[in-house]
Amino acid sequence: MNELLDKYVHKTIGEDDFIELFQYISKDEYKHVLDDYMKYSDKLTLPDADVHHVDWQHMYNNIVDKKEKSRTAIVIDFAKKITIAASLVAVGYIAYHTYLGKSMQQTTGKTVKADLAPGGNKAILKLGDGTEIILNDAQTGKLSQQGSSVINKENEGLISYAANERKETRVFTNVLTTPRGGQYRLELPDHSQVWLNAESSITFPTAFTGQYRKVSVTGEVYFEVSKDKSKPFMVENQNTTVEVLGTHFNVNVYPNEVQSAVTLLEGSVRLKNNHSSRILQPGQQAVFEANGSQIQLRNVDTENVVDWKNGLFIFEDANITEVMRQVERWYDVDVKYVGKVPAIKFNGIVSRNNNVSKLLKFLRAAGNIEFNINNKTIEVKTNQQAKMK
Repeated sequence: MNELLDKYVHKTIGEDDFIELFQYISKDEYKHVLDDYMKYSDKLTLPDADVHHVDWQHMYNNIVDKKEKSRTAIVIDFAKKITIAASLVAVGYIAYHTYLGKSMQQTTGKTVKADLAPGGNKAILKLGDGTEIILNDAQTGKLSQQGSSVINKENEGLISYAANERKETRVFTNVLTTPRGGQYRLELPDHSQVWLNAESSITFPTAFTGQYRKVSVTGEVYFEVSKDKSKPFMVENQNTTVEVLGTHFNVNVYPNEVQSAVTLLEGSVRLKNNHSSRILQPGQQAVFEANGSQIQLRNVDTENVVDWKNGLFIFEDANITEVMRQVERWYDVDVKYVGKVPAIKFNGIVSRNNNVSKLLKFLRAAGNIEFNINNKTIEVKTNQQAKMK
């Protein structure tokens, strides 16, 4: 398998070898081989000229077409799994497309010398009395008592609220906030599971005592809601409310995004604002503007939507500004554009555990873009040298 990976990396892989590599990578028992190869490859420095564009989906389809008459085609759910891309991107390569009306250009240029570490499990918990707990500095175990709930730090990256024997009628409002470069997980008093992306927050009660289980959010939050038909779960943000009984869904309401979105993975939800009300089915995404515009529904690949929860960046026809907004939040940096914003779109998968320099190297492979890191600012500009070629 290492030989096949070498051929992939050095652009010498043939049709039969390519299919064989797909077969290997789709099996969990070969994961350790990939891990070992990645560790080895991190010690290698390949020239930028070796980073090139390959449309793997197109190539795979062509291979299957040619082999179809002689043997059964290998069925791979490429859109959802993209297993080979996920694995090989970690080696240092990314499948990408540009929409400049030109074929891809090989790039030369300066290697990014400055570097920034990826984000991690960081958050602040604000209690009902105003006390703030920096969770990444706190020890595991009991953090506090709020009303009838005991707050525990279960491990790095997770806090939980559990009812105790004490009969306490008071209910407090708590707020969990992640900074730029942070993420965190929360188990609510009803055992619903919540994941917070960077620069996000959730405001919630220490006990759900009313007719509804209500929380409010900012940024991006993923929910796996415990079922309770007698007490619907409601997520609020400005003029929008998501109402569920028990389901898995993602809420993206970052103020600097062009549109807000609610994506349903499992179950059923109703999305309401001042102008309309829509019911979502699994695999659907509702998009709307922050001012409470009409809600529009579309079908999406849900794995792409919750990539952040799974430790990945998944780019699908993403322009540079979309990509860099994610970079800003996860790496806690500011992005500055020098000159015209490059008209490039990206497709591929990158681990969120990479330092920013590795991510930028992947993006630079698009051939007409350059990055400079200055302290905590990343400058993005068109590669003039590449444009002249």
